[in-house]
Amino acid sequence: MQPELTRGNVGAVCCWRPRWGDGERCVWHADVESKPREAFEADRPRRGERLDGAILRSVSLAGVTWLAGCRLIGADFTGAILRGVDFTGADLRRSTFRDVDLRRATFERAVVEDALFVNADLREATFLDARLDRTLFSDAPMDRETAFGDRLVYERLIDEADDREAVIDFADGATWTYRELQRIFDENALPDRSIEYYRREMDLRRRVAWKTGAYRRAIKLAGSHWLMRYGTSPWRVVASSLVLILVCALLYPLTGGIREVGVDTAITYSLEDPTQASLAALLSVFFRSLYFSIVTFATLGYGDIQPIGTVARTIAGVESLLGSLLMALLVFVLTRSVR
Repeated sequence: MQPELTRGNVGAVCCWRPRWGDGERCVWHADVESKPREAFEADRPRRGERLDGAILRSVSLAGVTWLAGCRLIGADFTGAILRGVDFTGADLRRSTFRDVDLRRATFERAVVEDALFVNADLREATFLDARLDRTLFSDAPMDRETAFGDRLVYERLIDEADDREAVIDFADGATWTYRELQRIFDENALPDRSIEYYRREMDLRRRVAWKTGAYRRAIKLAGSHWLMRYGTSPWRVVASSLVLILVCALLYPLTGGIREVGVDTAITYSLEDPTQASLAALLSVFFRSLYFSIVTFATLGYGDIQPIGTVARTIAGVESLLGSLLMALLVFVLTRSVR
């Protein structure tokens, strides 16, 4: 029977298995170190069977597949060799994996909430669609092959949920998981993976804000996403700056124009009807306007070209202000990227 997947559904379970050896408990619950693999093979569980509180310290079960789908709440795997073990769909809430070899182990669709991984080798392990809320990873080696998937299972549950409280609950689980993944990949000297999960966390927060009606926060996060990828992409700031410069350069000739002031002359560049102007005239006006836009954006203020009319002057003032903000933002993002 598939267990109900809630954190509170954790309790003691009676063991109906035969006693092992001269002890009072079965091989799964006998409090003995280094139990032989053959004993487990002879008493292997059925899929979905309850083995809550199993004591599997220092056992060697490398490559076994018969733990998939089992319920192992609060199990103790300290010092075990579980390389390549299939835990697909297993319930491992509150289990302890201390000093465990879990290389190439599969936790796909497993419930690992509140579990503890201390000095557990998780290289090439798979956690696709696993529930990892409040799971703690401490000194757990991971590599680029350690897979958590493109989306956490909580994100799918958020999309399916209609109740606001459920959305917030699943969002809390996803946020915890993403932050824990950022920390552990930083510890494993994989900053690109850490940044990837930071971006996913912020994308999640943005979607949850829209879904729960927190529109002010959603708009703020959307702006941060498009402008600088949540502070991680200087190239987006540069691209935003170029777009602003080009847009303003196109607007100046159409909103009153600009005037180039010389010693004895003043030349006005404007376009009342761009469709009637020649290509040479369009290019001449555009390049003068582009120069003025760049100078205004950078707040250099040479004074050789001036905007004409209220609208053009307003655009120049706004561009100057946004230019200062974008340049400060670029410095911030570059500094953060170096760190």
